Amino acid sequence: MKQAYLSILSILLASAASAQIQITATDMPVVGDTLRSSATTAASSGITLSNTGTNYAWDYSSLVPVSQTVANYQLAATVNIAFAVVISPTAYGYKVADSFPTPAGLPISLPVSIKNMYTFYNKKTSPSRFVAEGFGATISGIPTPAAYQDEDEIYKFPLDYGVTNDSTTFDLKFSLASLGSVRQKGYRKTTVDGWGTIKTPFFTTAVNCIRVRSEIREIDSFTISPLPAMGIPRNTVEYKWLAAGEHYPVLWVTANITGTTETITSVRYRDQYRPGLLNVEQAPALQVLKAYPNPANGTVNIDVPASWQNYTVAICDMQGRIVANYNNTSKLDVSNLAKGNYMAVLQHDNERAAAAIMKD
Repeated sequence: MKQAYLSILSILLASAASAQIQITATDMPVVGDTLRSSATTAASSGITLSNTGTNYAWDYSSLVPVSQTVANYQLAATVNIAFAVVISPTAYGYKVADSFPTPAGLPISLPVSIKNMYTFYNKKTSPSRFVAEGFGATISGIPTPAAYQDEDEIYKFPLDYGVTNDSTTFDLKFSLASLGSVRQKGYRKTTVDGWGTIKTPFFTTAVNCIRVRSEIREIDSFTISPLPAMGIPRNTVEYKWLAAGEHYPVLWVTANITGTTETITSVRYRDQYRPGLLNVEQAPALQVLKAYPNPANGTVNIDVPASWQNYTVAICDMQGRIVANYNNTSKLDVSNLAKGNYMAVLQHDNERAAAAIMKD
């Protein structure tokens, strides 16, 4: 009988060790949080996105960090009082980049400087949710806030396995002084597609978690004189492993979507300070590549970096619609395209580049 009790106890303990958890608003970041993350190389991460389900054991303890980033969550008013007035007195967030790189698809650099970029979040009720509420930056030396016209609902709570949030739209527009504007508009669809335990170089003992998949379909629109208005599509998916009480994902992976193919572009995980690692405080620069002949009426060639072995190419019209896709080729057949201006958007691992094309 004693052995039977011990067997039952061991089963109960094992079940508790890998229990299905629920994530609520209390598990989100708060003002004053200083959260450090490490990045690893996407190509060597060994992550298979299809590995998920019920009571799944994710073991990513062999990830190798190559750089680190620190997110310091501050009230918008602490950063600049104008941000709190325009966005919300309770909005809070962190600096996501020191400067704004050339947007993918633009053949020239922006004619203004955009420095100290912040994304601001908030916790909302009825229903309970965590949203991106605004953007703030110093544009040509002037603090410039922008509130979402339609907030980006990152999560709706509670997050439970099997729950799917219907597609939620978002819309953010900010002005570039008197030269034009940038607008990010799209939708996000979020599903909790797995639960179990996860190990990383930081969480060496497995912790209970859920996995959240967010598919984001977005158009980045640029209206910048003297260029014609243009829209660049950005189709991505985010995978985040969330644990109770951590305020930050244990692990999060971003991938680009081309058709039904998902290509991992970045891998980050919650971490401790590791001496010798480069601290990355700004987004990587976006390359602008040369296309020739330009104008073209048959085949156009792109000066793709020699180190790029596996990459995708999407040709977009000025409304951001993808009109042609290619894989691993710098020679693009544009003979079937209508006369006009296009952008070739290239993706290689976590590098993104663009080339302007004119069809004659």
